[in-house]
Amino acid sequence: MGRTIGFPTANMQLYEPLKLVPENGVYAVNVEVTGNVFRGMCNIGTRPTVGGTARTIETHILGFNEDIYGLPLRIRFLRRIRDERKFPSLDALRAQLEQDALNCKK
Repeated sequence: MGRTIGFPTANMQLYEPLKLVPENGVYAVNVEVTGNVFRGMCNIGTRPTVGGTARTIETHILGFNEDIYGLPLRIRFLRRIRDERKFPSLDALRAQLEQDALNCKK
């Protein structure tokens, strides 16, 4: 879904059940993949705008467009940007994600 609105995400699965996960919301993060570190934004939550119900961890790497499917990622949380919320449309969600990306770049 993220790719269709211009924000492709790496959808993460935790393999260690005792890992602590921050509360639901949007975060500015650093993402380590393929030995490099990039700035990104991470959503933790249920994706209510698209009818999601399961809790997910999705990370968009800013200015990045490579295929990293199946590769391990390391996320370093820098700061919380906002709460997760339901938007009235995908266009409204896209507009908020654009603002979130600007906030993550700061």
